[in-house]
Amino acid sequence: LMITIVTCLLLLLVILLSLFNIFNHQLLDATTTGSQGSGKTVDKLLGGLLTAEFDEDSCLSRYQSSLYRKPSPYKPSGYLISKLRRYEMLHKRCGPG
Repeated sequence: LMITIVTCLLLLLVILLSLFNIFNHQLLDATTTGSQGSGKTVDKLLGGLLTAEFDEDSCLSRYQSSLYRKPSPYKPSGYLISKLRRYEMLHKRCGPG
């Protein structure tokens, strides 16, 4: 009975690890190549919400977080983008480094 339980737990662990690896590969493919099945290119700067001044490798979560959300059908307003740039400039000037 103990051997059966251990075997089932090991099989469950292997299945979970394989699913985790599949999810990671799909996420990596989406960030590097965009969604090729839909024919649309991925806008990494989200219509101007993100600035190109940041190094993508230094803050992966900044660029990958949008992959977990449904894309918005609306374009961000110029007012919102200007407020974001002003906020980023303030924190770049006042922040560490």
